[in-house]
Amino acid sequence: MRFSFKPLFKEGSFDLLRIRPVRALLLWHGFPYVFQALMLAMFVLLIALGWGVSAPDGVSDKLYAKTNLVTLLVWGIWWPLMVWLAVLLGRVWCMVCPLELVSNLSERLGRWLGIRQFEPGKWLLSGGLILIFYFSIQMLIAGAHLHRVPGYTAIFLIFLIATAIVTGLFFKHRAYCRGFCTVGLLLNVYGRGGMLAVRPESRQVCDDCSEKWCVNAENRHKLDARSCPTLLVPKALDSSKDCLVCTQCIKSCQPDNMQLQLRTPYYSHDTRYPVTSWPMLLFIMLLSGFVVYELCTEWSVTKNIFLWPVKMVTAEIGYPALGGWIKGVWTLMIFPLLLWTFLGTVTLLMKGAPSLIQAWRQLALPMVVVIAAGHMAKGIAKFTSWGGFLPGAIHEPSGVETIKALTSGADVVPASLLGMPFVAAVSLTLVLMATLFSVREAKLVDADTYRAQIPSILMLAGLFGFIISGWF
Repeated sequence: MRFSFKPLFKEGSFDLLRIRPVRALLLWHGFPYVFQALMLAMFVLLIALGWGVSAPDGVSDKLYAKTNLVTLLVWGIWWPLMVWLAVLLGRVWCMVCPLELVSNLSERLGRWLGIRQFEPGKWLLSGGLILIFYFSIQMLIAGAHLHRVPGYTAIFLIFLIATAIVTGLFFKHRAYCRGFCTVGLLLNVYGRGGMLAVRPESRQVCDDCSEKWCVNAENRHKLDARSCPTLLVPKALDSSKDCLVCTQCIKSCQPDNMQLQLRTPYYSHDTRYPVTSWPMLLFIMLLSGFVVYELCTEWSVTKNIFLWPVKMVTAEIGYPALGGWIKGVWTLMIFPLLLWTFLGTVTLLMKGAPSLIQAWRQLALPMVVVIAAGHMAKGIAKFTSWGGFLPGAIHEPSGVETIKALTSGADVVPASLLGMPFVAAVSLTLVLMATLFSVREAKLVDADTYRAQIPSILMLAGLFGFIISGWF
């Protein structure tokens, strides 16, 4: 039984199912459906509140985004929180994601209607389409201010729901989560080191199990306690990159052998991959440029330096309206290429790889640990800046009266929740810890060649540290 006198902690992990309320919740037939339905209701409410809404004339859309409940919740709270949850707890957001519920119900509807459903191909499963989706979203943020206009945000949420419905109708085996989710790659790369993981207590027990309900195809279409919808083999789990922590394997396990473990970060016994795939590499490169820019925006000096080429090109073209789109291309494509060419060349000079591209593919996964820390730093800075507007946005969701009062001087802009010196100190600590974990990750992959990657890791961390130091 689960509550026998076994060691609570085993090799740096603790089975959360030993806590009776947690076990009762996770084994409840309504979990996670009730939570997913509540989140879906929130999505629908935000769509209704944001539909057709934009900043009043003569008002800064940047400030208005903080006063409107839709943009505040989606871009100021949910987005940064998702990054933090992914890094700390892996793909825990997937556990309650409403889009998984939508795709699940849509897939069942398609099966009931007799629609031919396809297995997603290798390109989809590699994340190629997700890379395109994420790039497009970031370009729309840069060029069209997607994150500042409630009406655009409502359309974005509709797009997410519609994509989940369509993919569920025509694809099977949780295809939306595996090949279409716009944040799938983000959760994959950031969630690898998360402290929450589904693992078997004993692989021998799994081998001796005759029913194997966690993988049995006959058990795949039940509403609850079904075999893994993502087609993973629970007994063989050795990485958290693909597991959505849906707990279905825990519920279906007849020998009661599956655990929900709370572990040390970047658990040493998980599998490491020496090189990354092309979609993942391009995504991490894109992400590095985005995070550098986001960190720079908190300090006017670094922001002006980063955007200098954008301003020069925009002035030369003579069309200011293209400035945002040019900034997107610079941030997501040109700057990352320059940055990674430099860092990869350093690794080449250290004889850590036979070619520049090979150096990129070897550096990507260790360095994403530092990138994640930078993203977390921006997340806490953003939440600190936006969070003070939440009470006013709840009181007046449209934000129109609030923004009018702020711009007319009748009201005072809410103070940041935390002082920037404190945020900077926390952020520098995150980057320092991430640097240590990044070097450790490189060593776990290849103890003989990891030293050649250390200079590149330290340079990226040093860049982040320099930018954050300007926040004091």
